[in-house]
Formats: sequence, structure tokens, C-alpha cells
Amino acid sequence: MIVETIASIRTFRGGSRRAYLLGLGTLATLALYFLAWAYPTFPGDESALVKFQGLRSDWLDDTAIWFASLGLIWVFVPAVAVLMGCLVLARRYADTVMMFAGLVVIGIGNGLKIIVDRPRPEYQILDPLQSGLSFPSGHSLLAVILGGILVYLVGHWVRPLLLRRAIQASLIVMVVGMGASRVYLGLHWPSDVIGSYVLGGMALVGLIGLRNAVATAR
Repeated sequence: MIVETIASIRTFRGGSRRAYLLGLGTLATLALYFLAWAYPTFPGDESALVKFQGLRSDWLDDTAIWFASLGLIWVFVPAVAVLMGCLVLARRYADTVMMFAGLVVIGIGNGLKIIVDRPRPEYQILDPLQSGLSFPSGHSLLAVILGGILVYLVGHWVRPLLLRRAIQASLIVMVVGMGASRVYLGLHWPSDVIGSYVLGGMALVGLIGLRNAVATAR
């Protein structure tokens, strides 16, 4: 009885701590987005972008363009549709719900662009120049959400440790590379990418929680 009581207290404290950290993270994210709405750039944005572009070379141009192509709607939507179809066929319904909710978060991120209303930098290095809004970076948010979900799924699916870690590390590199490429191309300020990473990271916590709740309910 005493052991069960102690275990319950520890579980409650652990849950309270997680809830506190999640609430703190949510407030920090809201503060970041409010500052992005109030200011067209953050300190260090311009200098960091210029330093990125100071590394310019043909192979970096090609790599950045390749990353940009991954975020095109006619590229990632069919890929996600195939993945979700495979999940449904495998009866992994909780994972399917998580993936679908991730797409909703990406849509919310695009809506936040309109609210923040930050223009793109005037440092674009490739033609034709792209118009539109800057904060948060849609490509980066897409990479964080889908990359994070895949990292999570690989952790459950792939048994060999070395292979699992290699795939997860490659996915993380892809996520970081997507954000870096957006700054390199002059399409986003570094803070645009950071805003996507923060929002995406917070969303992943909720998505995994949703997935686990659905899995438990079945």
C-alpha cells in the first residue's frame, strides 16, 4: 500500500512537472511570435544571413534548391499520402492520427504567417524572386513536423540500434539543413527558422501525446 502511494505521488509530480514545462514552453512560443509581429527582424538576423550567403558556391546553391523542392506541395503531399495509406493498411491508426494532426499544425503555421505579417528579406540570391510572408518559415515547420514524426516512428519500427540511430540522425540533419537552406537562399531571416523550430518542437510534444492517447483508448 505504501509503495503504491509513493508511486502515485511520483507519477503525479512527474505529470505536474511536464505540464509546467509545457505551459512555460507555450508562453515562450507566444512571446516569440508576438515579438515577430512587433518587429520586422530580430537582433543578429541580418548579419547572420549575410554570413550564410558569404559561403555561397555552386554546390551549396544546388543543395539549397534541392531542399526547397522537398517543400513543394506536389512533392510532400503525395509522399505523406502514401505514408498515411501504408499506416492505415498496417492498422497503425494512432500513428495515422498523429500524422494527420501534424498536417493540421503545418496549416496553422501558414495561417500564423498572415497574422505576423513579416515581409521576406531583400537578400534573395536566385531568380525568380519569391513574394509572400516570412515568419514562420513554412518549409522549416514542415521539416520539423514531418521529420520529428518520422524520428519517433523509426524509434518504434527499426529494431537494429545502429540502423535506427543512423536513420534518426539523417532525419535530424535534414531538418537542420532545410532551415539553413532557407536562410542561405535569402528567403527567410534566421529568426523565421527559429520560430518554426520552436513551434514545431512544441507541437511534436502534443502530437506524440495525442498519438499515445489514441493508442491507449483503442
